[in-house]
This record gives sequence, structure tokens and C-alpha cells, in this order.
Amino acid sequence: MANEKHPGKWWKSPPELAPVVEKNRAEFKAQFGSFEDVEFVSYWLGTSEDGKYLAFQFHRPDGSIHRFALPGHRVELFFTDLAASIDEMGERQLAQLNVKGSA
Repeated sequence: MANEKHPGKWWKSPPELAPVVEKNRAEFKAQFGSFEDVEFVSYWLGTSEDGKYLAFQFHRPDGSIHRFALPGHRVELFFTDLAASIDEMGERQLAQLNVKGSA
């Protein structure tokens, strides 16, 4: 999956979809609430015995455990979204460093 506008960043949306993606991200962040309130302290990641699911197990500071299974046909999209979110996270952290460094 090459992206001509962003070489090396295969997860970037094509320019014609960028406004929709940004709108969806903004709406998600607004409805999500407090990130700190749902932070987890550890996790396990694996697959089902038949390889049909990617499985997640998250451990919260209160001792609760939350499990999720993603069907195999959704995994490629999940990793595309994950790569884009990690890239955005890095860009935001760099922007904060630049703001602090320029003061």
C-alpha cells in the first residue's frame, strides 16, 4: 500500500479522505472522555487457537481485567488505524517539545 503523497507512511489517508478522517478523529476524542480515567497498567496480546481472532487483555489499576477479540478480517484496518494514531501521537509530542523549546 504505497502512498505517493507521504512516502514511507502507508497509513496516511489519501488527500480526498483527509477531511473525513480528521473529522472522525475529532469526534472520537470528544466522545471518549478522560483518557487518564481509562488508563491501563499492563496488557496481554495474542491470538485464538484457530488464528481467527487477535485478542487483547487489559489490566486496570483497580485490578479489573478487560478482554477484547478482534476478528481476523478486521486486523489489517486495525493496524492501519494503530499506525496512524501512533504517528499522530508522536507528532503531538514533538509539537509540545517544540513549543516548550521555543519559549
